[in-house]
Amino acid sequence: MKYFFLSLILLTCSNLFGQVKVTQGNNSPQFTLTSQPDFTSFNTEKTNFFVIHRIEDFENINLLIAADKAGSIITDKEIKVNRGTFNSQTSIKKLLVVGATPVVFIENHDKASGKNSLTAATVDANGIVSETRVAIATMDFVKMTNAGEWCAALTPDMHHVAIIGKPAYEKGGVNQFVYYILDDKLNVTGKGNFSFAGITKNISIYNFLASDKGDFYILSEDFDKSYKYPTLYKYTVGGSAVTIPVMIADPDLKNLDYTVKLNAAGDLLIAGYMQKKKSFTVNDVEAVGTWLFNSSKINEVKTFNFDKPITNATARNIIFNGDVFYLVGEQYKADKEQTSGSALATFNAPVIYNYTHGDIIVTGFTNDGSKKFETTVNRLWKAREFDQDLMVASGIINNKLALVFNDQYGKYFDDKYHKNYKLPVEVSITNDGLMESPVLFAKELDVIVSSYTLYPQFFNDDSGQLMLLSGNNQSIKTVTFH
Repeated sequence: MKYFFLSLILLTCSNLFGQVKVTQGNNSPQFTLTSQPDFTSFNTEKTNFFVIHRIEDFENINLLIAADKAGSIITDKEIKVNRGTFNSQTSIKKLLVVGATPVVFIENHDKASGKNSLTAATVDANGIVSETRVAIATMDFVKMTNAGEWCAALTPDMHHVAIIGKPAYEKGGVNQFVYYILDDKLNVTGKGNFSFAGITKNISIYNFLASDKGDFYILSEDFDKSYKYPTLYKYTVGGSAVTIPVMIADPDLKNLDYTVKLNAAGDLLIAGYMQKKKSFTVNDVEAVGTWLFNSSKINEVKTFNFDKPITNATARNIIFNGDVFYLVGEQYKADKEQTSGSALATFNAPVIYNYTHGDIIVTGFTNDGSKKFETTVNRLWKAREFDQDLMVASGIINNKLALVFNDQYGKYFDDKYHKNYKLPVEVSITNDGLMESPVLFAKELDVIVSSYTLYPQFFNDDSGQLMLLSGNNQSIKTVTFH
């Protein structure tokens, strides 16, 4: 009872003196979450957008959710196009918000003409794809199974799109790329081609980003025995094309995991975790520190040791805040569940994972790439098959790093009947590494009586607030932390 009383005091004080507040949106459209989809979010002057992407029956499915700044949901619709026929296949390559307008980039492989064409179409406030298509470019191909590849990237100013096309690759040949730059009216304002000298293997595109200053960043992945590492192919419009294997110099240290982001100067930052070569195991990988790469310093990969070993570290986000940036990660593990029975039954069985979400890890760096601090936020969750509600949202609120996640109700309240309920919590960390007391939102979000669960996986960072989705089995609404 004493602990329960102190917990109530903590809750009251946290919400009374904590600077972070929460508001909920009104709309609640029908909605069903899927396991482990990809997502992207976009901020515009009047609207926050969420794009949740999954592949179903080889079709790219994009769910577009648009919410106004008050949190009311305007659009909630799957964006699709006619898939065409076997000999003329059409699919959505990318959905981006250009300026303030959602735009789908549509790829068509037409066997009769031998053309792989890329067009664009706007999406209106009701989620309807325009019948008017803007022609962007075409590539020739011989085989439907090797028709080339288009990639689209939105520049940070949200008013330009960079398009690259990689025509069908021939073994031993040179990877030739074409590029197009579009303005927010989808007009082509620049185009050209480039290649990377001396590279005769097929360049697989793992990620593509573009800066406002005309730098294209193509990320591929290569392997050093059992360890994968990123290779950066960088092209500057009107300038050079360079290939940069992003490898840790110490042969006893290897990349474990990483994430990428462009900084304010338009340079690509890659930050993640590393492991010792001899410590590699299938289940519990020991992370020994962090590593950092900045594309403006081509030959430098910095490494920093942890104060203590951390297992199964996964990089989630890079957040910039003035003269400091943060690498946010977590102790995360996804174990594939073993199936039993015949080979046919095993082949047809759905893939099920058991998930472990451990401590949240925050490492602070100065903009020159020096490590400033590291800290961890304690938590532990286990889940089977679905874990979108166990992710971490991160952004800047009140000039501090804000971490929003579901913690266990029983950590804060002596209530055996609800101890495993999910309690939305916000933790702030200053640029000096000071971690403030958690702010709890049990009352505001009706944790005990509400059927809605916060989904930190799906969030939109609007420079001073975090808009997240909250859902039950049938519907969603927004929750904004500000």
